[in-house]
Amino acid sequence: MPKYNHIENIPAKTFFEILKSKNYQLLCPKSKETDLDKVFLSIYDDFFIRSENHQATEFLRLQNEIISNEYKINILKQSLSFYFYNQTTKEMRSEFIVALKKGFRIVIDESLPFIDEVKRVLNIEIGILENEVSLAKNSLKDMSKGPNDKEFDFYDNMIGLSNVLTGNTLIKDDMTLAIYVALEKAAKKQIENSNKKK
Repeated sequence: MPKYNHIENIPAKTFFEILKSKNYQLLCPKSKETDLDKVFLSIYDDFFIRSENHQATEFLRLQNEIISNEYKINILKQSLSFYFYNQTTKEMRSEFIVALKKGFRIVIDESLPFIDEVKRVLNIEIGILENEVSLAKNSLKDMSKGPNDKEFDFYDNMIGLSNVLTGNTLIKDDMTLAIYVALEKAAKKQIENSNKKK
């Protein structure tokens, strides 16, 4: 595991630098360490969750929907190809039909020719899942554009936090991402409270 592998130990400044540059070596990995992008993605997911941001929650939901549907598509294609290209018994097909209904909510009509139903699932049911993946990917792309294209500046945000949370000693250049998130939430709450009093 790299030195920075969690929201509790990665400096906020480093997190935002990696987010901008995609330089995963900033996680300070051991030599020949791989899958640094997955480690960073885990930190990124934690950042979203802790931020309690509606857009962040929607981002994670879409991401999970894509992964789940892509997994379903792959499993369905492999399973259906087996049943399409190989000789199977009626008992095997019946068990498969039950599994499809239970696991994927896909119904195969046993009164129709099995091969025709397999083709239908390959064309229609998988098509529906592929459309859902495309829609979710488009939504993610739209979210990543954001309402304003102004580049994030860590120091500008620190100044903003300092202005709202005057005298807070946790606002430092080397604060962890977890502390940054907590401070940002505290600042937003303070702004909301002062706006209510107006």
